[in-house]
Amino acid sequence: MGCLIWFIVIAARKLGHPFPHINGYIDDAIAIPVIASLGLWFQRVFIFKNDYYVLAPWHVIFIVTYVTLIFEALLPFFSKNYTADLADILLYIIGGLFFYKVMNVPISPKTIKMSAFF
Repeated sequence: MGCLIWFIVIAARKLGHPFPHINGYIDDAIAIPVIASLGLWFQRVFIFKNDYYVLAPWHVIFIVTYVTLIFEALLPFFSKNYTADLADILLYIIGGLFFYKVMNVPISPKTIKMSAFF
């Protein structure tokens, strides 16, 4: 769902019709859930081969810290195309909490039935 939202926002930007108020922040809000979901999927499929595996809290903290350092400290230092923003950091943290509390669950028959509706 996050990737679909990201695609719609990017397409709207390219067509010259950005969404006011969310244009600059929606990417930051969904970045951590998308990155962490891809990492979780990779570990479930290729490393642990276990649908019940979930990321530990320190994994999510590492992802949030890494993304924050790269996009809010290093890239703005080296390029004028990037700007550091405290709101982005807050959105990374909120996205990390959302991923850990809502999305970071084992795959079970009950989860599969629930996800069929979304």
